[in-house]
Amino acid sequence: MRNYFNILFITISATISISAASAQDYSTEGAEIYIDYCEACHMVGGEGYEDIYPALKNNALVLGDQEELIYLLLEGRAGMPTFIDDLEVMQLTTVINFIRNSWGNLAGEINHEQMNTAYEEIAEEDDGFGSGN
Repeated sequence: MRNYFNILFITISATISISAASAQDYSTEGAEIYIDYCEACHMVGGEGYEDIYPALKNNALVLGDQEELIYLLLEGRAGMPTFIDDLEVMQLTTVINFIRNSWGNLAGEINHEQMNTAYEEIAEEDDGFGSGN
């Protein structure tokens, strides 16, 4: 019986280690992009500056509709700049997934195709945003 628990413990530990390593690999690139483009306003832990820059931690927009968050990063809003000319589609996908899944946020991931479609739509619009205008 003791061997059974040892084997179970080792199996569970290995599974958790593999999962954590995969998440860390993904989060590292997202964290680097976040540091370069987002951290100055939204702070290290995603807590933002009250009444100036919104917190990303436990933020309804971050946790909610994926499409709305995608378009916010592509078009900007109020004091938020657009990132359509600064970041490539994969970088945008990575940083959104980092934000949606950091600091206790558990909002799931968007995929590259969703971001690419939105990117192309925004770039083609004639509304003053994006590189296609």
